[in-house]
Amino acid sequence: MMMQGNVALFGQTVPVTVILTVLGLLVGIGLVVSFALTMGLSSYLAFVADRREDVRSDLQSELLNRAFGEDPDWDGWVDSLSDRERHVVTELLGEYLRELNGSEAEPLRDLGTVLGLPKQAQRDLERGHMYERLQALTWLIRLKQPEPYFAASYEPSTPAEQAAVARLLYETDALASPAEGLEILLAEASQEFSVFGQDTLFRLASEAPDEMFALAIERYQTWSPALLAQVLLVCGQLGTSIRAGDIAWVTASLDHEDEGVRAAAARALGSFGWKPQLRDSMFLARSTADPSSRVRGAVYEMLGEWGDEEALTVLLYALVSEDDPRALVRGTNALVRRRDRIDTGAPAILGPAWAWSSEQASYDTVARGRTGTVEG
Repeated sequence: MMMQGNVALFGQTVPVTVILTVLGLLVGIGLVVSFALTMGLSSYLAFVADRREDVRSDLQSELLNRAFGEDPDWDGWVDSLSDRERHVVTELLGEYLRELNGSEAEPLRDLGTVLGLPKQAQRDLERGHMYERLQALTWLIRLKQPEPYFAASYEPSTPAEQAAVARLLYETDALASPAEGLEILLAEASQEFSVFGQDTLFRLASEAPDEMFALAIERYQTWSPALLAQVLLVCGQLGTSIRAGDIAWVTASLDHEDEGVRAAAARALGSFGWKPQLRDSMFLARSTADPSSRVRGAVYEMLGEWGDEEALTVLLYALVSEDDPRALVRGTNALVRRRDRIDTGAPAILGPAWAWSSEQASYDTVARGRTGTVEG
């Protein structure tokens, strides 16, 4: 049944069928134009990409020949480049500086200076948005040039920027001490760092372990659970380089409401088994009875790290009543690594879990190319 009727339009009576026909034509024309534009844009982008790849290949060869030649003459070469070629060269420079260090990277850093990257970095630090500021700091790290940072009227305002500034000053020996870098990194920090930020934290803390510990004692209660877990991880890796620090804040973290923090605290305490206060029986009983299987597993590994007879005895008794398979295996793995120090009855008590961990240890021994066998 065909739709019939008329519609008043601009003072005229127009049949509905005419209006629908016109609308159909307009939609069809719109689709055709959209398709043509899409195909045209795709073809253009493909053409540009091909041209860009051709230019990139030529510039890459020229850049490497000059970098490892006797006289790169960056000034003359850069002056001869078009804007697009400069952009490609800048991209190539960033890629190579991520991979090269030492004397191999020095000629490339000179190229960065000729390209004007330090001056651009200073401008971006002063007027750019956060992404541009981070890019600017990244370039200054690659170029080993802290001067534009010092010359800019700029203060880092996010954890990512604080991490980048600390890394820049650390990489260029522009810190008065590693402790100054820790202060920059953690001064206003509350949220977790990226992998880059955590790596920077570890590098600085490794050179100033006591200062790192003192800073944590003072501020750990202001940190988010994720940041606190990261700091605990770093402090655990510092291990016995921390001699005089008070570990009360680490043990207090075992009572934190976040299970990730409690697990990180247990892993950190694996490096502090020589501290007498950790040997309190009530402390160990509370730790091995944590309601989270994730935390119990970390505590079992902590006891395995301590590795003495008392710790392994506590671990063995805890595993007898462990009902979570993953936590049980983490505990038996820790025991197997110390199998020469435990009661010979442990394999019978732990049964399949011990057998599985022993077999995995045996595979690991073979994979590492060691000789000998693992007894279950």
